[in-house]
Amino acid sequence: LVFLGSLCLAAQNVLLRVVFVNSFIFGILPFGGFVVPSLANSLLLLQLRAVFMLPLIVLLAPKLYATTWLNLKQLLHPQNRPLLIKASISSFSLFLSLALLFIAIAKIPAGVATVLFFIHPAITVILAWRIFGDRPTWLRWGVLVIVFSGSFLVVPSFTTTTDNDTLIGISAALGAGVAYAIQGILAQICFRAIHPVPFTVVSCTVILVFSSLSLLFVNIEVGDVWSILGIVSLIAALLTLAGQLLYNFGIHLANAAIASIVAISNPTSTAILAWLIIQEALQGRQVLGVALVTLGVGLLTQDARTKSG
Repeated sequence: LVFLGSLCLAAQNVLLRVVFVNSFIFGILPFGGFVVPSLANSLLLLQLRAVFMLPLIVLLAPKLYATTWLNLKQLLHPQNRPLLIKASISSFSLFLSLALLFIAIAKIPAGVATVLFFIHPAITVILAWRIFGDRPTWLRWGVLVIVFSGSFLVVPSFTTTTDNDTLIGISAALGAGVAYAIQGILAQICFRAIHPVPFTVVSCTVILVFSSLSLLFVNIEVGDVWSILGIVSLIAALLTLAGQLLYNFGIHLANAAIASIVAISNPTSTAILAWLIIQEALQGRQVLGVALVTLGVGLLTQDARTKSG
């Protein structure tokens, strides 16, 4: 179930890439390239996905956690204002991470963007050391070197015609990883006092609000493809929700240790699906980089489980 969840999230990444880049699906059917890969259109797609995600979460939340609405009401009490502020900042960090990831996928291959984004477990280790005093072991320092070396190998080669877009994509993917790590640290603090389900409702609400506000400051020009963007955004929302639910059910049926499978398989799954579906091939050094990042993240999660156990 967890592996299927990872495939759903990887498929969403590839679907987003298709929106920006005209591709031959399975090498046969020409499809995609509906909008130009720009900041404005990346924010628009994030907002459209959030439009579908929030109602889905609102409908499912009481079934997943019966006291969701009671917890949210309590969160509005004055004495819980510090917790609400932390949850809001964490949710804004998630919005920023997603916005940057969408920009990265628009500018560089989906597999490369996802692998660069997955430096976030390594960034989390560093932040946990600074915030919680959780000093990394020598093993973790070694793993950090592996992860960052793999990320360096994954970075696309620069050419005179793509330098600007490539640099924007790389910077956005790395920035998304840093923002996601910050979100994770803040969420860890919030989970001491609030259940993940109502926290997710807060996150989806904040993402919808800020993605909608951001559209006021950009120029949206998508022509007559609104219906296509709506359908793609609905599919992306369903894939995201399915991925998260399959992940949660998998942990429920097995144990929390299996969570590392998602961290390990998502960048690899995205790279493989992008190769199979839209023929986005990686260079030899990039394949090595994917393998190093996958190995590094796997070792980090294994070390974390051993330490917590």
